[in-house]
Amino acid sequence: MFLLALPLASAASPPRPPPPPPRSPRVAALVREAEAAFDRLEIARARHLWAQIYELERSTVAICQLGQLDRRLERWVDAAGELTRCVQEMRPPATPMERRLHDTRHADLAAARRQVTELRVFAPAGAAPVLVDGRIVDESGRIYVEPGQHEVTAALPDGRKARSTVRVTAGDARAVLLSPEPARLRPAAPPPARPAGAPAQPAAPPAPWLLYAGSAASGAFLVSGIVLHVVASLQDSALQAEMCKPRSTGNPKLLEELHAVEVQQHISTAALVAGTALGAATLVVAMLPSGAQIRAHGAGAEVRFSW
Repeated sequence: MFLLALPLASAASPPRPPPPPPRSPRVAALVREAEAAFDRLEIARARHLWAQIYELERSTVAICQLGQLDRRLERWVDAAGELTRCVQEMRPPATPMERRLHDTRHADLAAARRQVTELRVFAPAGAAPVLVDGRIVDESGRIYVEPGQHEVTAALPDGRKARSTVRVTAGDARAVLLSPEPARLRPAAPPPARPAGAPAQPAAPPAPWLLYAGSAASGAFLVSGIVLHVVASLQDSALQAEMCKPRSTGNPKLLEELHAVEVQQHISTAALVAGTALGAATLVVAMLPSGAQIRAHGAGAEVRFSW
């Protein structure tokens, strides 16, 4: 029975991962120098050496060491990104020592994330690259930034920019919706030249229904924009209070609701802008037919209105 149990015990034990490939002499020398610098508490020197090691071999050990050293140097944005990759690349712990190391890396990542803000960027289709304060970032993963105001931009295929400005605090998580710039208007063709001395043709008055329709549409846009803005502000305040509670950071449901609130805010802003523009256009259409003439002189300009 003992001999039969040996194959079963060996089959039940989990397979050990293959040993890592041997280091090159250059990498081994840099590792020894980095460990010696760390023992001398030369943290910046050790971080510089581990950066060289990571350039030579992009290993999990190197990225974890960079995250640890950047956390000691209080380079929180770099530390959060490096420790995130470290935790993602670490294999599941198989021994008590690996379990303690695994828990330590997760605790360090949580400490670094409390000092920064995580952004989730939602850009229009085809917009690339995504830049935060002029720095190219990977919009498919977590984007960590320092607390404060940041400008997020992306280039659209037609040459326009999609941008948004956000103000964030430490430990926050925000969804950023990039809004494209309005399309450029084509220059209007110049009016046909009128012969000298020909009498000016009187402008026809606008149709009354056009003025009524423009005024009604402008009022509808303005009222809907104000209502949407008030509702979105109340929901945003409630969500911000909810995210400040413990164990709410990174909640996907809260992030989705926050994204929906920001979409409502953008829609309310667009409605207010559309209502204001439509009202101004209606006013211009109502006043232009009364005739405004501008005649240039050597000493200035003379403006004459005729009714």
